[in-house]
Amino acid sequence: MLIRAITLAIALTTGMAAATPACAGGDDYDAANDVKGEGPAYFGFVRDNRGSPVVDAQVVLTPKKGKPVSLKSNVLGLYRGHISKAVLPDDVQISCVKTGYQQTKINRRTPPGNNAMFIETECTMRRQ
Repeated sequence: MLIRAITLAIALTTGMAAATPACAGGDDYDAANDVKGEGPAYFGFVRDNRGSPVVDAQVVLTPKKGKPVSLKSNVLGLYRGHISKAVLPDDVQISCVKTGYQQTKINRRTPPGNNAMFIETECTMRRQ
């Protein structure tokens, strides 16, 4: 009886692990989804002042020259997008907007040099 229960527990655990693919950070995004020839990936999280994700916030990447790119945060508050590789990361302003919230802080982490592949920016918002 005990052996049967252990066997059943192992079978259930193995089956569940195989049925649900795991992704770091809980997102299904990977490098294979990057658009070839595009500039660096701009990504980060939109959170409220308590650290909870802000879902469906509009994140706007605004270059000094060219068209702005509008993105939406997902259920984890994560957003990710690209701007032309001709635009330098220092020339891109990032802002977050959502009805009922006010942007309170932007924390940007840009690797040194102009060849950065990833530009991380965290946006903090407060309920109004």
